[in-house]
Amino acid sequence: MKRRIGSFTDVYLIRVAESPSYKPVLPKERQALHDATQNVALKAERYAAWNALLAGLERSAGIFPDQAGLRRTDSGKWVTEACGISISHCKTAAAAAVSPHPVGVDIEPAEDARYREALLDRIASDAERETVKSLPTGLGIAAIWTRKEAAFKQRGDGAFSPGEEDAANGAIRTVRIRLDRDYVVSVAGETDRIRVFEVTDDAIVQRTDYETIVPPNGKKQYVVYMLRCKGDRLYTGITTDPVRRFSEHEGKARGAKYTHAFPPEGIAAAWKTDSRALALKLEARIKKLTRAQKNLLIETNAFDAFKGAIAQDAYKRIEV
Repeated sequence: MKRRIGSFTDVYLIRVAESPSYKPVLPKERQALHDATQNVALKAERYAAWNALLAGLERSAGIFPDQAGLRRTDSGKWVTEACGISISHCKTAAAAAVSPHPVGVDIEPAEDARYREALLDRIASDAERETVKSLPTGLGIAAIWTRKEAAFKQRGDGAFSPGEEDAANGAIRTVRIRLDRDYVVSVAGETDRIRVFEVTDDAIVQRTDYETIVPPNGKKQYVVYMLRCKGDRLYTGITTDPVRRFSEHEGKARGAKYTHAFPPEGIAAAWKTDSRALALKLEARIKKLTRAQKNLLIETNAFDAFKGAIAQDAYKRIEV
């Protein structure tokens, strides 16, 4: 029976301890895998990734290890009928993703001696190169590699072949975030509503300081959003990541002056477009509307108040 889970795709990051204090894990099949792992470093990575997953299942889905029904498929992927899950690890960090939809996640250091132009030649198509052309070579390679791994993990079957995975298209979001160093994390699946958390020994902390370096489908999208704030006030802005931006508005360091005075209570409406110019145009037009016109826009999604100055088909209403 599927348990209730929110509409977000949540990513949990954790650092790999050099000398972990190992505790038994569930299910027994996973414990057997840990016990059979002779490589000390790999065992630490696997342990960290599993701890990130268990923390994520409990926080995002309200599922405890003995309730999750976790099992390993013939292809080696861990699954549960409760929700979509995925795990990944490298030498110094691990990641787990929890989603109401099938999901894939991969994490790699942002800089690595393995990231050379020759590797890019072997694994990347012209379209994939185009998605990372603005990034330094090493960062671009990390982005393409993690996008391919994430897409493969989301699919959940077959054998991984980097040259055959499509990293240019599909709902794959790639972010850069700093833990002990910079990491590149790619998430494949429903990535319009993504949240990132760091798991430590003491707490699970939401991180809003990540940077999207390759957006879904390799194209940057801009979102015009309307917040409902304290006192039933409305605030309008633009962003490339509405979930992260809302979290920033809730805080003090990165939010707008207006939301410092009138804290946000929720996102009332949002529209996405591929053009920053179009996003700025819609934002400016919304700010000129009366309060009654803004409420009507939120309720009906009708652009009638703009009197033809805004082409509605250039924007897509999204749920955030």
